[in-house]
Amino acid sequence: MRKLLFLLVVLALSVSTAFAGPVIYTNYNTWLAATPGDHDSFGAPENIGDLAVTSTAGAFGAPRGTFTETYVWDDRVTVAGGEVTIFSDGDGDSKIPYYAFGGFWDFSPGGYGQGLTITLNNGQSFTICGDVVNGCPGGTLVPDETFFGVVTSPFTTLTITAGPYSGVAETFDL
Repeated sequence: MRKLLFLLVVLALSVSTAFAGPVIYTNYNTWLAATPGDHDSFGAPENIGDLAVTSTAGAFGAPRGTFTETYVWDDRVTVAGGEVTIFSDGDGDSKIPYYAFGGFWDFSPGGYGQGLTITLNNGQSFTICGDVVNGCPGGTLVPDETFFGVVTSPFTTLTITAGPYSGVAETFDL
């Protein structure tokens, strides 16, 4: 069985197709159609159990930016502070790798900052930011409250660190 990691309020699912390379999605419905199967997900503190989370600054809380949900994952990462968040399997089937991740992102809580680098333990990484004024050279622009997701080769951990852009620590809600 294979599974895919869906970050947002959702974090994983299973698929039986081999992927030649990563495919980036900015539309949730298209990503969801491409990722049938068993999803590990979170949307509130009580159901984070599907995932193991190690974070220096992240936790569930009230939305701080444009989201209106009751709970979101509130986080901050910065190069200077060495802040990082790592998501991995937490529901006991950790030998089954993920094949996708995705989520709705809000970069507005602290204003546009350094962006995010999402690194998978399969060697792939993705840079995203929400800076609609300057964009994300070499990365993917993800305006507030929009979806970013990937279908890729197998991985078991996803690490979020500060991106390569100048600016303050990246504060985000997921």
